[in-house]
Amino acid sequence: MSDNSKNKIYKRIGLISGIIIIICCITLNIFTKNSLYNGKIANNIFIQGIDVSNMTKSEAIEVVNKKYTPQNLNLVYQDNSYEIDYKDIDLKYDTKNIVNKAYNSTRTGSYFNDITSYMNIKSSGKKYSIKVTYDENKLDKQIYKIANKINKKSKSATLNVGSTISYTQSITGLKFETEENKNLIVKALENKNYANIDLKVTVTNPKVSTEDVAAIDTMLASFSTTFNAALKPRSFNIGLAAQRCNNVILLPGETFSYNEHTGMRVLSNGFLNASVIVGGSYSDAPGGGVCQTSTTLFNAALLSGLQIDQVRNHSKTSHYVPRGRDAMVNDSGSDLKFTNNFDHAVYVQCYRSGSSISATIYGSSKDKVGVSIKVDNFTYNGLPGAKTYRTITKNGKSKTSQIYTSVYQQ
Repeated sequence: MSDNSKNKIYKRIGLISGIIIIICCITLNIFTKNSLYNGKIANNIFIQGIDVSNMTKSEAIEVVNKKYTPQNLNLVYQDNSYEIDYKDIDLKYDTKNIVNKAYNSTRTGSYFNDITSYMNIKSSGKKYSIKVTYDENKLDKQIYKIANKINKKSKSATLNVGSTISYTQSITGLKFETEENKNLIVKALENKNYANIDLKVTVTNPKVSTEDVAAIDTMLASFSTTFNAALKPRSFNIGLAAQRCNNVILLPGETFSYNEHTGMRVLSNGFLNASVIVGGSYSDAPGGGVCQTSTTLFNAALLSGLQIDQVRNHSKTSHYVPRGRDAMVNDSGSDLKFTNNFDHAVYVQCYRSGSSISATIYGSSKDKVGVSIKVDNFTYNGLPGAKTYRTITKNGKSKTSQIYTSVYQQ
């Protein structure tokens, strides 16, 4: 091939290459102006599931705000609703910031990087999520206000015994579950979900219900003893112990402990020094006289048919009850305990009046039983003793059981 022919070919190739380059430059310029740097968000970009492709920043903000904008929270419990104003917790969405990020995803400052980003996004897409911000301390205060409106303490029913037996109604309590409800609220905020939030509230039942006390309609048994009211410290201790054992409701299966109700027989617990039996001899000590209260209460429980769990006699015969009918207590482990073995609640009343101490057990007429007490006296190594038995009759059937055996020094 001649040199002239070669030159012609080179000129054609150069012309074609120049045309291609010009076309590419024109195309690239058009692409840059119309697609890359066109003042709009690139294709295939989503904000919180909304397609904002080819939108200006203001258009994207408007579209996103139509669907996602801070709103008040509506909290519901039963028929009541409670509102948290979004302004009160400084609830905000970073919509403008996210739109800027979406817009600048193909505007990094490097033309080559921008083209690469554009092509990758067009191929695979890009998703942005709106960030939620709020003041947690302010949210806690709003939750606290709602909790105070819902929370309600449970209250046990009470019994009033006078010329008649009456009672007050129990109150069912409500407990606002703060942590669980806060989690529900935070989840709703993060998900931008403003549907009603069903609050978690726990119902707290009172220990003693109206039904429990309503069943108490009769006196099951009563017992009284007398003392010398002139012995002031001893009389005071008898009355204080009675006061602490008064107005007690025992549900079925519950056990009464005399020591738990009266507390330690010490000066710091309100008791006075009075005569007590220690090691078979009399001496002054805090709480002297409380055994007369426990003895009186023991006999009321015994006559009512309640289950006697723990009882112990004195070392010397008591002057206020026969042998085999006393109940000694101390802080070293001797206690009077009895259990409500009936199907319904019982009410323990114990009080001092002048020179007498009385204990009465009230309960349901459906639980009332016939009771008889028998005490067999005996002598043990020259010491007087007694065996105490109780016979309970119910529905025509009788059952006798031994309550305890007591031996006295005199």
